[in-house]
Amino acid sequence: MTPLILVVGFLGSGKTTFLKNLMPALGLAEIRPTLLINDYQNARVDAAQFQNLTEEVKALSGDCVCCGSRDELFSFLQEFKHSPGRVMIVETNGTTDSAHLIESLALDPSLKKFSHPIQLSIIDGKRWQKRFWHNSLERDQAKTASHIYISRKDSIGTDRVKAVETSLIEHEVRGTYTDPVAFAMELATIAACIDDERDGFTAPHAHGHDHHEAADHHFSSCEIPLPPLVDRARFCEWISRLPEEVIRAKGLVVFKDDPQEFVVFQKVDAADEVQFFPVGKSPRIQTPLILLIGPQLPQEVLNQSLVELNSEASV
Repeated sequence: MTPLILVVGFLGSGKTTFLKNLMPALGLAEIRPTLLINDYQNARVDAAQFQNLTEEVKALSGDCVCCGSRDELFSFLQEFKHSPGRVMIVETNGTTDSAHLIESLALDPSLKKFSHPIQLSIIDGKRWQKRFWHNSLERDQAKTASHIYISRKDSIGTDRVKAVETSLIEHEVRGTYTDPVAFAMELATIAACIDDERDGFTAPHAHGHDHHEAADHHFSSCEIPLPPLVDRARFCEWISRLPEEVIRAKGLVVFKDDPQEFVVFQKVDAADEVQFFPVGKSPRIQTPLILLIGPQLPQEVLNQSLVELNSEASV
């Protein structure tokens, strides 16, 4: 399985600069990165800067990869040649809906040879939350990140750095702070320990096997299999008890009161009600599961939560 890395950050936040420093560090760690750059106009210009830094770089100019350029992105990922020691890095454009992109990548069965996405958010230290009507998008891009890097520290001073860090805490941004060298070392560790099965981290699988200790790497998402049939009321109660670290939950479930109908569900925020969307008898994905998005997802809590749901499902 190949680690799949999403580098997210608002327009001009410093994503390309971070990546130019990351590539040599990955080389020293004996990791071979493939880089895919998505931007509205400048993707090919940015890609040219990496020709001597990585063996394979591809440009996607046009719409955001979470919507208009989605098919081109998925086609590239599906054709990727997996081998040990490789990582796939996607530099998204500045207006990407990171949660939506993570959902699309993690739930697509054609990408099962990739890990669930690991998100690095580049925070522009100089312009953080000075985007006027775009402030909410900038916050949302940070909330789903497993890793955080504050750019332009050298030019903004320690007071501004502390103010940005305080603001991130106030907005419940939970990612782990990193830098190009530290991130390269972490990717090398992930690539070495990642299992042949598709797990976001040591996920609470029904068979109870531990695959690896990737929980230590603060994945942005994980996937948990659900019981084949569950009671509707108990399921709603169970999902309402998910830990606050879960920013978004989405998946597929089959209820005991209608065992022939697959139902897609989603819960966007801890305070929101779960939404259900019947999808018939033969959806593309036919395995009940839940995808959880959020950095530093608490493994032990989720393990216990699944035990409770399995117990309730057998009642």
